[in-house]
Amino acid sequence: MISISIDGTNRSAIIEFNSVEKNDVLNNQTDFLSFQITCNAGQTFKPEVGSEVFMTDGAVRVFGGKIYSVDKQSNGDGSAIFTAKVKDYSYDLDRYLVNEGYTNKTVNEIIADIVAVYASDFTTAGVACDLVIEKISFDREKGTDCLRRLADITGYSFYIDYYKDIHFFEKNTEPAPFSISDSSENYLNDSLILTDDISQIRNRVYIKGGEVEGEERTETFNGDGVKKQFKLANKFAHKPVVLVGGGAVSVGIDYLDQEADFDCFWDFNQQYLRFKDTTIPASGTNNISATEKFLYNLIVQVNEPVSILQYGVFEFSKTDLTIQSRSSAVQMAKTELEAYRRGLLDGEFETYEGGLRSGQIIAVSSALLGVNESFLIQRVDFKMISQAVGVWRVQLASLRTVGIIDFLIELLKTKKITGDTGVAILEKTEFPIEQINFGEVVGINSSVEGVAEIAEWSEEVATTLDLAIEFCYADFTPTATKKIFLLESSPLA
Repeated sequence: MISISIDGTNRSAIIEFNSVEKNDVLNNQTDFLSFQITCNAGQTFKPEVGSEVFMTDGAVRVFGGKIYSVDKQSNGDGSAIFTAKVKDYSYDLDRYLVNEGYTNKTVNEIIADIVAVYASDFTTAGVACDLVIEKISFDREKGTDCLRRLADITGYSFYIDYYKDIHFFEKNTEPAPFSISDSSENYLNDSLILTDDISQIRNRVYIKGGEVEGEERTETFNGDGVKKQFKLANKFAHKPVVLVGGGAVSVGIDYLDQEADFDCFWDFNQQYLRFKDTTIPASGTNNISATEKFLYNLIVQVNEPVSILQYGVFEFSKTDLTIQSRSSAVQMAKTELEAYRRGLLDGEFETYEGGLRSGQIIAVSSALLGVNESFLIQRVDFKMISQAVGVWRVQLASLRTVGIIDFLIELLKTKKITGDTGVAILEKTEFPIEQINFGEVVGINSSVEGVAEIAEWSEEVATTLDLAIEFCYADFTPTATKKIFLLESSPLA
């Protein structure tokens, strides 16, 4: 039984049932609900912007949010149609702009602080991310934009549920409330459609990582008594050990260390050794040597022979400079192959049962279709088909790529994440509005004419500035606590 309440009152009876639509797209996006109400002489209720809306399916709340827009259309017969558009509770979270910076804080701590400062009516029971963010700042950004940035740099997902609780979690870890099979009878029999797609198949994967340390190498040069600079063939990982004529010389970093403190200087990026005028090596064969571990660009290739035999070769290359070990690069290649060696599989179905949300994982087992695997729910759309019953249309995506996501998250757990580079200055200034009230009371005796009148006046200053204001009748320069009172501006003048 579907019911819709507005500001705590059940309005299901006056809502045009065939106008009710709900859209729930993949995590990190906003959910929407829309419906129409006809207003006439017998029905005068009109939906208003800012009103809170709940939709329930039996005892389960399947939507909660605020009306952000109302379209009004006259029918010309004395009635009007009001179309209410409702946004989930991101409506409330985005009312304030977050102006905060964080250093070496977990995502849990960052979200908890944002909620405490800007959205105290929200909760964070669904937030589960201990990844450390080395540095991130939010320069007057909406609350959902802050969550989206955190999700982008961590590989996690988030959504705001229909009770104002924020969920921030590893992707592909929330199960659906039910699964479907050939005999489950919890979906419309002719609605399950699954599609195999090999357009993105990958069975030979190249992973390009960052620079890694290789074995120790020694380069030699011939001195001639004149030459000061020698080009290195390898990019060394650290300062090399330099020998001249068999004896060790001191080595500094070019442009960083003092010229007078070292015999020669090493440049990491330009890959050279430079000697000073006073330390030029003498002539000799291989009388100069530099020894250190060298750096090389990590590249691995991994094949999936079964897939290659079945489909032919489909190559794929990916660069991730954060990978700095051969084992990690090979593991990433294997996860790519596992995800894409058979192509992708997606689908859809319709059901009368509520409780499904985008981002959940649902198991599909169908001997008839030859499928037995789990899928990611990408989108859930709802449409009323009677006054009390609606149908849910669910779109599915292959979960074969989940290994890639898990691998990337495990990499992030071993290091701090930088959300910002450079320097960010967040300025906060408050400008309080102070109010000063003046009052004058004049008492006039009107009972007797021709008698001199005495006018009395008083001034009362009310201010939250907590300053001792003193009004003076004199020519002087005003200060913060002394003001000029001008008689000529008084009504008595």
